[in-house]
Amino acid sequence: MANHDAARNRDAANIGTVTVGAADVSAAVGAAAVSFTCHPISRGVASGEALISRDDICFYLTDPETGVVIEKGHSLEGKSVAGKILIFPGGKGSSVVQADGLYQLMLRGNAPKAMIIKNPDTVLVATAIIMEIPLVDRVDEGFYAAVKDGDRVRVDAEEGRLIMGG
Repeated sequence: MANHDAARNRDAANIGTVTVGAADVSAAVGAAAVSFTCHPISRGVASGEALISRDDICFYLTDPETGVVIEKGHSLEGKSVAGKILIFPGGKGSSVVQADGLYQLMLRGNAPKAMIIKNPDTVLVATAIIMEIPLVDRVDEGFYAAVKDGDRVRVDAEEGRLIMGG
C-alpha cells in the first residue's frame, strides 16, 4: 500500500496535480493543483471561477442580458452565472423554463462555462449536451469540502476530472 501511495504521489507530482481523498484536501489545496474524480455527462473542458449555490436553480429566473440570478431569496440572488463554473444541487422548474432559460443565457453569451451538479435531471442533461456546456456529477465529496466561491476550477468532462488551484 505504501509503495502504491508513493508511486501515485510521484506520478501526480510529475504532472503538477495531486489526487487526494477528503481527509487530505485542506493540506493539499494550498500546495499544488488538486484533482478530483467526477462523472462526465456533457463532454468538454472549461476553466473559470467557481460560483456555488446551495439552492436548486431555475435558469428562467436569471436575467439573460446579464446572467444575474433574479429569483427572490435565492442564495445567488444578485450574482451572475455568466462565464462561471456553476456548482449547484439541481435544476428546478418545468422543462420549458429550464431549457429556454439556459438557451437565452447562451444566446447572449451569459451561460455558465461549465456546471457541476449533485442531482442531474433529464432536462438539464439534454440542454447541456445540445448547448455543449460541460456538465459533471458524482464528484468526490472532498471537492465540495474544499471548493469556495471564486476558486479557480478546471472541469475536464472528457477525462472525468476536476482540478482546483495550480
